[in-house]
Amino acid sequence: MEEENKVNEVNESQNTVKDFTYPSFMGRAGAYIFDGLILSPVFVLLFFVQGKLYTNESMFYPALIIELMFFIIQNSYNVFFTKRFNGTPGKLFFKFRVCREDGMPVTWETSIKRESIYIIRNIIYLICFYAFIAINREKITNFGIATYLHSETLLSKIENWIYFIICIFDFGKALFSPKRITFHDK
Repeated sequence: MEEENKVNEVNESQNTVKDFTYPSFMGRAGAYIFDGLILSPVFVLLFFVQGKLYTNESMFYPALIIELMFFIIQNSYNVFFTKRFNGTPGKLFFKFRVCREDGMPVTWETSIKRESIYIIRNIIYLICFYAFIAINREKITNFGIATYLHSETLLSKIENWIYFIICIFDFGKALFSPKRITFHDK
């Protein structure tokens, strides 16, 4: 699997592979931030719409659907751009390309596998959040209260720590690995 996920630098004038090298931690962080900036207008719009629905009891379920949309957009963005363009706009801006060891583009399967740890984390979060709401429905009058009460639970804190640890191990591995390989590169 490792050979399908090599990230490489591209000679822009010839658009050919120079060699297979993995980006540094700072390069990865820059690409991640750049992608976040690209997605931020969409997320701000969704936050705005969701905020309008927060305090309206009759709009509880549409707010839940918008919560789901955040994760679908974020994960789809990464999967689609990696498959279609061999990297997200952030990676492409920093001149990183995702490809197989033979230089061929990644497949849909490979692109989804690269994003799978984050997809799984988001699914777990949504299941826990929706289960919390179902269990505590009589206490929850609107989506804002649901979000606040869930954020105060031990389960929510554990979810956040697990996500933080995954990110640290995944991207932090690039700091200490001589080849700068992360887990999602394999």
